[in-house]
Amino acid sequence: MATHSGTNRRAQSGGYLPIEDYGIVGNMHTCALAGLDGSIDFMCWPDFDSPSVFCRLLDKNKGGYFSISPPDEFSCTTKQQYLPSSCILQTRYIHEDGVVDVVDFFPRPKSAKVMTKGYKQNAYREAINVQEELKKWVVRRVEYVEIFPAFGYGRDPHQTTLLRETHTPEHRESKIGTFHSKDVKLQLDVAVDKEVGHNCGDMTFEKVKKDEMLGEGIVSRFTLRAGQSVSFILRNDLPNHITEVITDAVLDSQQHDTQTFWYNFISQSKYKGRWREVVSRSLMILKLLTYEPTGAIIAAPTFSLPEDVGGITLKVIEAVRLFASAMAQLFIFNSTFTAN
Repeated sequence: MATHSGTNRRAQSGGYLPIEDYGIVGNMHTCALAGLDGSIDFMCWPDFDSPSVFCRLLDKNKGGYFSISPPDEFSCTTKQQYLPSSCILQTRYIHEDGVVDVVDFFPRPKSAKVMTKGYKQNAYREAINVQEELKKWVVRRVEYVEIFPAFGYGRDPHQTTLLRETHTPEHRESKIGTFHSKDVKLQLDVAVDKEVGHNCGDMTFEKVKKDEMLGEGIVSRFTLRAGQSVSFILRNDLPNHITEVITDAVLDSQQHDTQTFWYNFISQSKYKGRWREVVSRSLMILKLLTYEPTGAIIAAPTFSLPEDVGGITLKVIEAVRLFASAMAQLFIFNSTFTAN
């Protein structure tokens, strides 16, 4: 668990967060790095080796990001931890006036089969069932939201469409806006907990243009009170979704299934020593970094990280990739688990 004032840490580091201030979420197809200040600063889409959509980790001005946080003037203390026995990440903002939690996860079905036969690399893979479609979602369950994608490593322009400027719990449609580049089409959905959402007030949305960004982003402002929740979902913009309208009940079910998936995985571990928590977390991260269609473990969740923040000398990792991957798989499958 990490504890800091995320906003101050970014300001002190010239606009970048230290790498230790990030947590990782993923679905065995891609992953995202979420910072202590509630910002997703790195994500490739739809696969690990696809071009980046968010890459502020490497370029603070035009890399792109997806941020959920209270306004800067609140000066909150932030804590980040994983929910027990899972890869569901919780970022908590603590202030004398209240506490806000942001929960990040990529949905996973309770169980999954590795599918390699007939697999085809395609940025527009059509979902043939619910499990396939879930592999193309990133869910952020939360005041202040900014999403500024930067497609194709920040080199591809995109068109942003805002479908409406306000959203209330009474709205039937969850789709708020879209981001279309030449290769990737994404949509942003919002879901409000209707049981307590009637006191939440209208959520406002606007398109905003930032210097050096090759397309507009979407900014939202709203106020949460005790017990209220608002969720943001980024997914492929398809003509016919299996789940067209996202509701809080849908997300509750997906979060439960995701928690169950990770629990079922780690419960196979037979290590009971003093370092059980550390070993279990390491195993889940290795599992998260396994590309499901082939079973290969990726060398790293990111690319081109400099040795120093803002520097140009890259970290050298190629020499140990093959050895690390082989040892990781040996560790997972031969000595730690009762079953795969």
